[in-house]
Amino acid sequence: MTSVISHTAKQQLFLDALLSEEVMGDLRTAMRVAGYSDNTKIAHTAKELRKEIKEATETLLAMYAPKAAYALTSILDNPDTFNARHIISASKEILDRTGLGAKSQIDLEANAPSTIFILPPKQTE
Repeated sequence: MTSVISHTAKQQLFLDALLSEEVMGDLRTAMRVAGYSDNTKIAHTAKELRKEIKEATETLLAMYAPKAAYALTSILDNPDTFNARHIISASKEILDRTGLGAKSQIDLEANAPSTIFILPPKQTE
């Protein structure tokens, strides 16, 4: 069963503004753009829209994942790129957070002896 969450017009404006180039993720600025009073606490709005803000953040990172991948590959072609270390670091962070980063595998080897206990049959009355 899916529940449909209905947002007020102001809340929807806030969510739309949050990822805009004008606001760039600043909650207070997004609230101003949406028409919230400066007296409205950021924590109150963030608490009400916590799930939606998280989804918007994940969307933003997903939007930049292709650019991050391209930045990494372009450094392979031109390793003398200015600030290459910073570009690599930022790109890796974005790819890791979107699930596209390096995968690590853990090899687990158990050398402990296996012990089996054989119990007597359960007595029924």
